[in-house]
Amino acid sequence: MKEMFFYHRRDISLESMGTLSRSSTDRLHCVLWGIWVMGKWFVMASFVLAFGWGHAPTHGAEKGIETAAQRRMSRLITGRSEPARLKTVAMLRLQPDLLHQNLDVVVDATRELLQQHGADEDEDNDKMFVADRVPVPESISQLLAVLGGSPSSDAHGVVIEAMGHPDERISMIAMDVAGQCEINAAVEGLQDQIMRSEFEKQYAYRFALVRAMAQLHCPRSVELLHKLQKQLQGQLRHEITNRLETVDLRDFGGDREAYANYCKEHPAESMIRPVSFVAEEVEPEVPGRLTLQDVASESTGGLKLSKSHYYGIDLNAGRMLFVIDRSGSMKNVARYETRLQSAKRELIRVIEGLSPDAEFSIMLFDTYIQAWKKDLLPASDDNKRQAIAFVERIALGDKTNTHGVLSDALSFHDQLEVVFVLTDGQPTFGKVMRPDAILQDIVGRNRMRHLKFHTIGVGVSPMTGEFLKTLAEQTGGEFREVE
Repeated sequence: MKEMFFYHRRDISLESMGTLSRSSTDRLHCVLWGIWVMGKWFVMASFVLAFGWGHAPTHGAEKGIETAAQRRMSRLITGRSEPARLKTVAMLRLQPDLLHQNLDVVVDATRELLQQHGADEDEDNDKMFVADRVPVPESISQLLAVLGGSPSSDAHGVVIEAMGHPDERISMIAMDVAGQCEINAAVEGLQDQIMRSEFEKQYAYRFALVRAMAQLHCPRSVELLHKLQKQLQGQLRHEITNRLETVDLRDFGGDREAYANYCKEHPAESMIRPVSFVAEEVEPEVPGRLTLQDVASESTGGLKLSKSHYYGIDLNAGRMLFVIDRSGSMKNVARYETRLQSAKRELIRVIEGLSPDAEFSIMLFDTYIQAWKKDLLPASDDNKRQAIAFVERIALGDKTNTHGVLSDALSFHDQLEVVFVLTDGQPTFGKVMRPDAILQDIVGRNRMRHLKFHTIGVGVSPMTGEFLKTLAEQTGGEFREVE
């Protein structure tokens, strides 16, 4: 019966389609039809896979991660493999649509990763200088930057939360992202960081907060900068003053009336002229307004120091380290004295003119590195006399350990603001001697330290001059070349 049915259907098919077996053209049509059907199913399957990767609903605990691809993405972000995580972040950065379609997955995974990093932190890290600790994984910086660049408020929320991370380095990274991406919603989170202990203990932390706030454009950030201007001194007060001189309509969202009122309250000349820092100028505490903790560690040198200069570079900082090259090449004569004698004479002049409120120290380098004191000292008359006597005794040494002295400067003191580096030659000794490698290491470690390196090249070659200029530029400092 089955056989009869089969032949019956075959007869009907031949009757309706013509004698297919007799026509090569019909056979070709049949093959093409089969290919078309298979292609259609392939396209549909591809669409389903793509949809599963990009469009499945992902809202954390409510709906869960519903696709294998999304589970894999989450594992890559939260896993132990840093290279795999970097590749995932690079993919998200290059494909904004992919980030948008999987935003909840990335947000949740980033939060989990930040929690893991907080749990892995070693308690001994608190005793180490920021620049000497094991670096924060680069993928965390890149993830926060990707989320900061997203228009999503959920993504911005992760950045704002990260500012409160127990590892102050992640907090500084998040503050940098908030500033660079101009996340105005982060302004209250930035205000909260003022109460952290790191704000008082570390110049780098204060610098990161001030820079982030200075990059925002909203009335609240301007108001807080005015508060910080009265609280902070030295280099940071100088930076805030420079920012407040540029306040314009953009900072008030185009509100001309609000901007006009601000200009009446803060005339331009009051932001430009030097201000004396007496207690009466600090506003009394007002309910509902920002209350800043006392920062006893911040110097009170302020803008008074800007009247002094070192090789033409203004001394705006309140805490500074003077680094002097005493290698053998410093015996070369410039005009009527050796390079070292000229450097000693200029340093003594600057020390004599330091404000009593300033803090300073001196570091010498040739093959070896020698510090005058292992701490920053106030510029009292007695300390100045001791420092000048130390400078007068400086004698010529041997080779030039540039990397060693720059590395020591990074970890010299948590409150150090500025380093002045004077040298006359290229590196000839040390763990790292290639100028490009020195730059990569020092500038990279300084990302979490925020020191300004001002550099002075004495009779340097074009190659060494370019090295010193690059070091200054990449750390926010200035470069001077002298004969």
